[in-house]
Amino acid sequence: MRELDRTEAYDLLMEASKMNPGKWIEHSINVAKITEKLADKLGLDKNKAYVYGLLHDIGRREGITGTRHIIDGYNYLQELGYEDVSRYCLTHSYFIKDVTYIYGKSDMSEEEIKFVQNYLDNVEYNLYDKLVQIGDCMGLPDGITYIERRLIDVHLRHGVNHMTVNNWKAIFKLQNEIEDNLGYSIYKVFPEIEKEISNKLIKDILTF
Repeated sequence: MRELDRTEAYDLLMEASKMNPGKWIEHSINVAKITEKLADKLGLDKNKAYVYGLLHDIGRREGITGTRHIIDGYNYLQELGYEDVSRYCLTHSYFIKDVTYIYGKSDMSEEEIKFVQNYLDNVEYNLYDKLVQIGDCMGLPDGITYIERRLIDVHLRHGVNHMTVNNWKAIFKLQNEIEDNLGYSIYKVFPEIEKEISNKLIKDILTF
């Protein structure tokens, strides 16, 4: 199993940005910043957390897709020999281990769907999985934000369905778990959120 360092991971992301430019690149960088900071506070390896967060969406290198970016990312990193990183391509999307609990369209084949479900059934989420998940819930292309704002952003783009409420409950349960480990609010780690929201509010008022 090959180890992947920060520089190599960033190079992979930049290569992917040339193949499929888009806001997902900035989103990935912000997720990496979030996972790194939280890992550091929790006594985990912050460099590994950064790499996991940075490449969680690397499957988007293949183009504009729906859920299949997770299997594309997993397969790509597996082929490169980065098995430990590839798992986060799959686990970051599923707060509930059920492949039907998704945002947007499912564009994986039946065989791929069965593979992902089997993978989820047989993997126990570690703390890194959970940090990448919560980072994905806080990282917008334009910065780090409240989970609620990120969720609204996702659903404005993809809509809601009968699974939305259960997904939200799982996400907030995850937030509570991480905060229990921290011993304080997750937002205390990111004071820039308050500043960003305040600045945006002032800007909106001035341009009203």
